[in-house]
Amino acid sequence: MKPGFRLAAALSASLLPACGVLSDRDAPRRIEKLQAQYDELHRRFETAVASEPLVASAFEDRGQVVLAIRSGLIEQLAGSIAARYLDKVTVDLADVRAHGKGKLDKKTFLGKVKLGDWDVRVELGTMLGHLRAAQPVVSLRPPDLIDIELPVDVEESLGGASLHFTWDSAGVANMVCNDFETSLAIEGRVLPQRHTLKGALRLANAGGRLTETPLFPDRRIQVRMDLTPASWAAVEKALRSEDTLGKCGMLASAEDGLAFLRALAAKGIGIKLPDSIFRAVDLPARVQESVMVNQRAIGLRLTAESLRIDTATLWSSASVQVQTSPKP
Repeated sequence: MKPGFRLAAALSASLLPACGVLSDRDAPRRIEKLQAQYDELHRRFETAVASEPLVASAFEDRGQVVLAIRSGLIEQLAGSIAARYLDKVTVDLADVRAHGKGKLDKKTFLGKVKLGDWDVRVELGTMLGHLRAAQPVVSLRPPDLIDIELPVDVEESLGGASLHFTWDSAGVANMVCNDFETSLAIEGRVLPQRHTLKGALRLANAGGRLTETPLFPDRRIQVRMDLTPASWAAVEKALRSEDTLGKCGMLASAEDGLAFLRALAAKGIGIKLPDSIFRAVDLPARVQESVMVNQRAIGLRLTAESLRIDTATLWSSASVQVQTSPKP
């Protein structure tokens, strides 16, 4: 006999004396008739199970209660949960610091020489990143993972930032170039763009419920940015003030500095999404921890037994024990 049937029989046997429905004379005949009906239904059920793979698969689990969810539904639920992580999320970029550096080489009558090094530091100040999730791509991966490819759209936004620019001349350029640095208050612009986060949701059986824990090891996105036209004009003016004969104008030019800055802006700034966004959630599928029998609430204790994904179905099972309370 399947453990689930034994549990049902035990519940019925424990409640029959309290119901007072059967007399001592009628009880044996009634129980014999119920047993015959049970045996017939059990025979018919086993015959049906043999021809139905989905039901037969349920008997592979150890638990007394088995929950089955079709793959299409579990993928739909997982996709909805994953998209909710990054739907209409605003990320404060005030603490983000971006740093870039590089060198400038140039062909001269002396050959290719190093003129110096650029160094740029940017603080994003009041800038915000507005994120919106698109439709994810979801696939089941046995035994307990749901793979997720989550497209994330970054919306355009404006905000204040500060730029610190340094030029350090080197080698032969030291003879005609002076070092300089400048700091500017600028207005930055987050460009509209799309990124894709790849990760998974891990399923777990908690007895009466199923949980999903996000596994996204790489939570960084490279946000491409730009300056407003007015800010580019201010940066160009600052660089041209150094583009004179006595300040390296004969070797390096303001265009060199602007090209370096534009390349950095196009590359983008790496931003790690907050861990607080990715949190474990319960699936909207649970087993009640009590049943009503003859207008009496019977408490159940559910213990997780198994969880597995096959080609078309998620299976979860739990063992059940009746929680008895002392008689008053």
